Amino acid sequence: MENKETSNGPGGAPVNAGGNAATMPEEYGGWPGEYEAVRKKAGLLDLSARGKLRLAGKEHLKFLQGMLTNDVMKLTAGEGASAALLTVKGRMLSDMRVYRETDSVLLDLEPGLNTGIKDLLLKYRISYKATVDDVTEELSLFSVQGPESKGVLEAAGVTVPELKEHGHFKASLCGAEVICASADRTGERGFDLYVPGDRAEGVWNYLLERGKGLGLEPVGSRALDVLRIEAGIPVYGRDMDEDTIPIEAGIWNALSFEKGCYVGQEVVARIKWRGHVNRHLSGIVMEDGYTPSAGDEIFAGEKKIGRITSPAFSPALGRSVALGYVRREFVEPGTEVDISSPGGARGKGVVRPLPFVQSDPAN
Repeated sequence: MENKETSNGPGGAPVNAGGNAATMPEEYGGWPGEYEAVRKKAGLLDLSARGKLRLAGKEHLKFLQGMLTNDVMKLTAGEGASAALLTVKGRMLSDMRVYRETDSVLLDLEPGLNTGIKDLLLKYRISYKATVDDVTEELSLFSVQGPESKGVLEAAGVTVPELKEHGHFKASLCGAEVICASADRTGERGFDLYVPGDRAEGVWNYLLERGKGLGLEPVGSRALDVLRIEAGIPVYGRDMDEDTIPIEAGIWNALSFEKGCYVGQEVVARIKWRGHVNRHLSGIVMEDGYTPSAGDEIFAGEKKIGRITSPAFSPALGRSVALGYVRREFVEPGTEVDISSPGGARGKGVVRPLPFVQSDPAN
């Protein structure tokens, strides 16, 4: 699993702030080839740096129900959901994947967030009978992404049932008990594998060996970033932070408007039913030959209307694209905008709907 190192994780945010998880390589054999592997066949990603918390105890579901934006009480064992944790003012502290197990819940977070989110949950736990354990070091995380991802797992001896997004099950892989979850991290079909840390190297090598005939290749953070931007997938720490309201980021699948109260719920509900947000995370396609940077400002004429959060060159479109926040008056697809960098460089772009690239549903 060792190759070219980088100090950045899959979303570009600093990793390892909460533990000793291995850093994700930036590239293995060149990001364009890795990108193509995921789009056409399959790629294997080492996401072990992601934070992982496990909650258990008699009232752990009841406790989480009052903390997270989605309805975890309705989940049955083997189901999961996206969710967020907010401040009382409705701003995001984290997004996450929530997996309900038989007697516990596993939370999957961006790298480095595990320590702070654990401390926050313990602070709010008060009298609830619930435990919060950091299992970041105990569980490695590999993800197989691409149209051949299911075939790779089956070649490795894992029978994959029909699963909705976030659906998961336990399986034996190379002699290790793993949790296999349906997970779209690239806009293509994919599966996450939570693997005991002491069996991680063997599982990684076994997957590469068994998946070789299906075109499986290891994929680094640079190709992953391009893929998730093309798919319009925001990442906390780059496209979302403590100033972001979930509706601004468009993560509607992380929100429930039927469940009871949770921290920050009043703000989100008020916006949903009686108001609007002033900005929206949008897609922008750049003029040919121009590449913006994160933090560049977006203008309509002389009026500043937003900023770039995640830029990338899109092989599928043959030009640079970006995610960025745009004021609501200018989010209509086809709106022409100007981009300005602190160094004085300027370019043009056009607002486009997300995702930039739509995968083939047959895959």
